[in-house]
Amino acid sequence: MLYVCDENFNRLGMVGSFSYLLWRKKYSSAGEAELHVDVTMKNIDLLKKGNILFRQDDNEAMYIYYRGFSDDNGVDQLVVKCSSLLKWMDRRILWGTYNFSETVESAIRQMINENLINPSVAARKIPQVQLTALKNITGPITKQISYDEVYSSIEDLCNTYDLGIRCIFDGRSLKYDLYEGTDRTINQIENPQIILSKSRGNLLKRTYEDADNDFKNTALIAGAGEGTARKTATIESGTGLSRRELFVDARELSDKADEQDEDGNAIDIPDAQYRQLLLNKGTGKLAEYVEFISFDCELDVTKENTKLNRDFFLGDLLTIPDERLNILMNSRLLEHDEVYQKDGKSIFVKVGKSVPTLPQALKRMVK
Repeated sequence: MLYVCDENFNRLGMVGSFSYLLWRKKYSSAGEAELHVDVTMKNIDLLKKGNILFRQDDNEAMYIYYRGFSDDNGVDQLVVKCSSLLKWMDRRILWGTYNFSETVESAIRQMINENLINPSVAARKIPQVQLTALKNITGPITKQISYDEVYSSIEDLCNTYDLGIRCIFDGRSLKYDLYEGTDRTINQIENPQIILSKSRGNLLKRTYEDADNDFKNTALIAGAGEGTARKTATIESGTGLSRRELFVDARELSDKADEQDEDGNAIDIPDAQYRQLLLNKGTGKLAEYVEFISFDCELDVTKENTKLNRDFFLGDLLTIPDERLNILMNSRLLEHDEVYQKDGKSIFVKVGKSVPTLPQALKRMVK
């Protein structure tokens, strides 16, 4: 059952039947949904842009950003597309320069708090958004970010530092939550081990990808200054053909601190601290050029031995052995789809990082 509310969480009604529903959740990014329903006056009035879809059996909620009409197969259908309420963050930019020297969790919480929850300008506040309690997730960073979109800045940090972000919605309140998945691989004994494979009967289909055409492991990062005076740092790995180099233009990283001296001049950031800013910029950029190894799998929903959202969850580390391909992969569940159609429910999971799509590759090039 799908429920619908407005942007202030006032319940408007429910969608009792539909021909198709895709409910996609992602570990370090905002999820998305697509819904196909009959064209009726009730559905047209209920499923308006900005309204929110949510389910009682899931803590995610999605707002409608698109709707269209289709008459495929001779049947009129209303098609709506949605994004997770996390994407409300893309309506705000970082209003200034942030110099972080703390944990990744604290940095992300500060960006959300100062730009959505308690901004200095009252008009920038999004009153629906709250944060869950601090979890003290480790992972120190030294990083400078200026005027970027809040959502993309946080998404980049989550992807770089392998951190999960989600919205928790109960129909009345919304909280943004940072978390880390649980290790359920065969390499540990603290948690029940989750093994997905066709030989165990819990996978119906699987597709394997392994690509390194964009892989980079060495970065020259150039920051403030001109010519030979430009400040640089390097991250180096490999020799010969195993060394793959990348230039990172980090000119936007200022080498001036927020403080001023007694004459009103900006104080220089110490060289060691600025070098760390450059290295973190390079680390984040190299994280976009990794070797892409992933399994796309369809789970057998009839099996009781391993069920999604009961035995394992989005963000968990899982083991996928494939005897035929001679592969044993321990990796994170980064995305899962629940697909509802007239012939039943299907679940697809993505374990590991897939080859980027063209829009993702273009976004990476312009950053």
